[in-house]
Amino acid sequence: MIRRRTVVLAAVFMAVMVSVPFARSILEKKVSYISASGATGQARFWTIFLGNFDCTMMRKNPGEAEKQIQASVNLQLLSSGYIEGNGYGVTGKVESLPTMEIRGSDGERKISIDSIEYIYDYGRKVHLVSGEDGEFVINVESDKKVAKKFLMREFKLTNYFGEEILKEGSEEIPLAAVIFSKDALARAKAAQAKAEQGQ
Repeated sequence: MIRRRTVVLAAVFMAVMVSVPFARSILEKKVSYISASGATGQARFWTIFLGNFDCTMMRKNPGEAEKQIQASVNLQLLSSGYIEGNGYGVTGKVESLPTMEIRGSDGERKISIDSIEYIYDYGRKVHLVSGEDGEFVINVESDKKVAKKFLMREFKLTNYFGEEILKEGSEEIPLAAVIFSKDALARAKAAQAKAEQGQ
């Protein structure tokens, strides 16, 4: 009985240790969202998968000059406030930190998550707190991309032996819009409806 309990405790400990490094990169940012089916909800800890992309990057191997490579990269927007891009190229594992941009009639410029009121049209458009509206662009080291997917995965705080860790939920939610401002849900719904009418 004692041996069985030890095995169970060891298994739980290993599960916690595997979860901890990833959980630390996800900070709390409460958002509202509109699912692809039109339902609304809220999340505190989350990631949004934006798609897998073929990207052109500059990389340097030890002893070699920097060169251009092709890589396949998964892009995710994290509640911590940034986009991470991880994948593989001809040189092996590739990691990047793409930036967010808004594309409008006057060109493109970098934006931060704090400047965004909501992202809508299934991740393709962005509306800023300033009132500016435009295309949501992901800049992967000067290779510009537009979201192909908009899938949220929520994480929940779970108590393991007196310590709270983040546990990934099993459900992936297809999104139409994600809202960062407390009072912007109605505006995001209207913008989403208008975007769908224009398609």
